Formats: sequence, C-alpha cells, structure tokens
Amino acid sequence: MRYQQNKNHPLISIIIPTRNSEKVIPFCFKGIKQQNYPKDKIEVIVVDNESSDNTIAYCKKNGAITLTVRGVPPLVCQQRNLGAKKAKADYLLFLDHDMELSPNLLLNFANKIEELNQDSNIKAWFIPERIVTSSNLLTKIRNFEREFYNCTVVDAVRIIDKKTFFKTGQYDPSLSGGPADWDLDIQLKDVGCEFGTISEPLFHHEERLGGLTNYIKKKSDWTGGLEIYKLKWKKLHKGKYNHIINKQLGLSYRAFTVFFENGKWKKTIRNPHLFLSVILIKSMMLFLSKLKAK
Repeated sequence: MRYQQNKNHPLISIIIPTRNSEKVIPFCFKGIKQQNYPKDKIEVIVVDNESSDNTIAYCKKNGAITLTVRGVPPLVCQQRNLGAKKAKADYLLFLDHDMELSPNLLLNFANKIEELNQDSNIKAWFIPERIVTSSNLLTKIRNFEREFYNCTVVDAVRIIDKKTFFKTGQYDPSLSGGPADWDLDIQLKDVGCEFGTISEPLFHHEERLGGLTNYIKKKSDWTGGLEIYKLKWKKLHKGKYNHIINKQLGLSYRAFTVFFENGKWKKTIRNPHLFLSVILIKSMMLFLSKLKAK
C-alpha cells in the first residue's frame, strides 16, 4: 500500500519504558530507523528503571533522549507518564521495549490524521500486532489468536493525542501489564475519545519467552492487578463500564466469543486446529495461575 509524503506531517514522540533491555531494545530502534517518515519529525524518549546493563548507553548512542525512574519494578506506568510529560510532540506513541514498527507505520498514521475532519473525536489509535516467537508453531498459534484481539476491548491503544492523554488521569501506577492498558482505554472513553485503527502492523518480539512450555509458565502470571482494576471502575462509576470489564476479565469472551463475533467465526471454522491450540494453551495458563494463587 502506498502512502503520501507530506512536509506537514506531525511530530511524533515515541516513548519506550526500559529495564535491562539491552537484548531486545535493538528491535525498537531498528523499526524506528527504517521508518519511511521524516527523521526530524520523530522524537524518541527512553525512560529507564535503573538498568544494570548497557541499555542507557545503547539508547544514547542511537539518538534517544534518556530519563530515569528509580524504584522497585514494575514501574512502567510511571515511566510512560514521565515520558509523556517530557514529550514535545502533539502525538504520543507508547512502545514496549520489544516492539518493532513496520516501515510505513508512522506514514500510515500521518495520512490518517490528514483524512480526519476538524470535528473528529478520534484521538487514539490501535495498531495491529504480529507476534514473533522462538518457535514456528507457537508463532503461528499466537498470530492466529492475536488477529482476533486486534482493535477489541482486550487490545490497547498505542498512539494518543497528547492533549487528550492529559485529560485523563494518565497511566495508573497501581496497575501493570494488561490492566494498565485497559484502564487507560476506559479513561479515554470517559473523556469522550473515540478510537481509530492503523493499517500497518508492529512486530512484538517474544523470542525471550522461549518455547511453548516456558511461554505458558511465564504467561500464567497475567492475572496480577486485575482485582484492583475491577474494583477501581466499580467504585468510580458504579458499573458504567462493567460490560467492557466483564469481557476483558471473563474467560467466555477471551476464549470463545472474540473468535466468533462480527463474522470472525468464518476464520475460526477454517482453522479449527489453531483455535483448539489457543484454547488448550489458555486452559493450561489458567490452571497454572490458580495453582500459584493457592
């Protein structure tokens, strides 16, 4: 797909939280350097949580602004918020340290901005993810699963208009992982923000998680902070967003409905082996998470 270059493309601040990220951060910078986008319209801000490896040195060498947040991890929400505070651009792109942008992603985003009318409430954008793992089979299963999650309530917006971001309470430091992303999405909805979608993907590198067995073990910790998130919105809005939260936390939506809603059942029916593989992996993750909770 071709996108139009324009000298008036907006400045974009890319905010990357890091901690001992030396082995994975090159993926981020590779994607940034390969952007078909004016280099003077890209600001890279790395917010580090006291790395003991060469993360900071690598990022400085590659032209990033580097900041430090001190304290016991995870502090990703604080890191993202600090990066947003220091950002000069009108648009914020929040990347994890193991994410790689496809070459035309920023140009695709800029073109979408130019297509919006002035009255548009679209102020945040989803980016479809493609997963890269250490196993061809696991990569195939994970990408099958991820395609169904893109742009749903279990996804997370990545690009946000800065003014709109600061209308919210920002990323909640009491949360981490998925709940932190979902929480911000609801905050954005609560201030009247609507969401758009980028066509070009980013690549999420999960090779460090190892093969299938190690992947299941490490991903079984996904439940951390879910109760805090659930109680927060129940208290704040007396159940106004329960229909969203019930989908995010409910096994029936994540393991079944999301694969069949809005005509997606056709792809599920065509790939029963991949669907059953996803269900098996999720069942094993749930079983392990319950064991750890005892």
